[in-house]
Amino acid sequence: MTDPAAQASGPEALVREILQGLAEGRFVPGQRLAEPDLMARYGLGRSTVREALGRLAASGIVAQAPHRGAQIRLLSRRAARDVLRVTEPLLGLAARQAAEAVASGADPSALVEAAAAYDTAQEGRARARARYYRALTALGGNRELERLLPTLQVHLIRAQLRHMRPTDGSARRALVAAVVAGNAQRAEAVARDHVRRLIAMLPDAPDSAFGPDE
Repeated sequence: MTDPAAQASGPEALVREILQGLAEGRFVPGQRLAEPDLMARYGLGRSTVREALGRLAASGIVAQAPHRGAQIRLLSRRAARDVLRVTEPLLGLAARQAAEAVASGADPSALVEAAAAYDTAQEGRARARARYYRALTALGGNRELERLLPTLQVHLIRAQLRHMRPTDGSARRALVAAVVAGNAQRAEAVARDHVRRLIAMLPDAPDSAFGPDE
C-alpha cells in the first residue's frame, strides 16, 4: 500500500524524499533500501526506483553491491573526518566569497531569507538547509563551489551524529551576520570553526555511530 504521506513521483523526487528522510530520521545510515519496499511505499515503478538509487550511489549517499542491493552508507570514523576536513576549506571559501560579494555591492537578502527559513523550519529542514547553502554559494558566485559542496557526504555525517550536534543555529547566525557586514575574514573563520567543532566531536561519538573502515 502506498504511503499516503509520500510525495515522490519520479527519480528526483525519490532522491529528495530519501535525503529528507535522512535529515528527519525516517531513513538512517546503514539501512537497506529494498526496491520492492520503495516501489510499494511510493507507488513507483522499478526503473524509477533504480534510477533514484543510482543517483544516490553516484553522490556517495548509497552503496550498491551485487546480490546485496542498496544500502545507505554508514561512514567510518576516518571517512567522516576526511569528508569534514575537505568541507572545512570549501565552506570557508564559500563564506569568504559571499562576504566579499556583499562588500562589493551584492544584495544578501536571499541568504538572509534562506537562513531565517532554516531557523524556523519544523518540517522540510533538509530542503531549508539546502536552500540556505545554495544561497550562500550563489551569493559568492563561484560555480565550482556550487558544484562541489552538494556532492560531499555531509548529509550522512549529520545523520550519524544526529544526537550530538548543536541545534541552536548560533554558528549559522554568526556566519550570516559576518557575510551581511561584508567581513570576509570573519565569515571564513566562523564557517571553518563550525566544521572544526564537528571534527572535534568525532572521537567522542560511540562506535555504533560509524561503519568499519573501507
